[in-house]
Amino acid sequence: MSNYISRAELDEISEGLIKVYISDRHQDIQSIDIDDFVKSFLNLRIEYAHFAEEDPSKIGFISDGNTPLLIYLNGRIVPFVFPKDTIVLDEFLLAKKENGRRRFTLAHEAAHYILERIQVSSRVARFHTEYDSQRTYTRDELTKMFAAIEWQADVMAASLLMPEFIIKRTVSRCAKSDHIKIYGDNTLAAKDKLIISTMSKQLEVSHTALFIRLKNLGIFEYHDISEYISQELNLGGTLF
Repeated sequence: MSNYISRAELDEISEGLIKVYISDRHQDIQSIDIDDFVKSFLNLRIEYAHFAEEDPSKIGFISDGNTPLLIYLNGRIVPFVFPKDTIVLDEFLLAKKENGRRRFTLAHEAAHYILERIQVSSRVARFHTEYDSQRTYTRDELTKMFAAIEWQADVMAASLLMPEFIIKRTVSRCAKSDHIKIYGDNTLAAKDKLIISTMSKQLEVSHTALFIRLKNLGIFEYHDISEYISQELNLGGTLF
């Protein structure tokens, strides 16, 4: 079976899952309780451990019940096999400052579980590996990191944490509009940066993850960078 699933399909499935999950809850929720979604809706376990994998960018893992994960246990590095359907996160993610990163990693591993259901495939142990621009990777490492299944899991993780209906509601509440102005491809006015910062706190996601999600959902209204220079920076006018 082909493993191709479009972004639109991933968004639609993810939003449907979240709507079913919150159907018996208060509808004006501001952020998805991804921990409860994983445990009570997907029936997966969540564990934390001190990872000892050679690759330090591996910070999340979903177990197939057979593949060992290298962890520090009682001062030693041991290969530990977690029960099937267990998501294991590196314990450093429990720090308060890592909450957005922890939530995304958890959603990424949950997405792998959902994708296996969609494609009717057997359980395979998978890692969530973060790309580090300061590190040199082998070709094999890059191939695994940017494989289609990892892209799909990232897209679905973003959709689970930031479903379109919640994003649009949050934009309307915070920006008092259905769009946010952007100049060029990446430049925001100070007031709009503050709006996105407020939104990211409410949604419990990182600024970067939210920025990408807003782009993908077409929330940004694009303007030429010259408009930012003249109107926001008040530069480039004629001197008399």
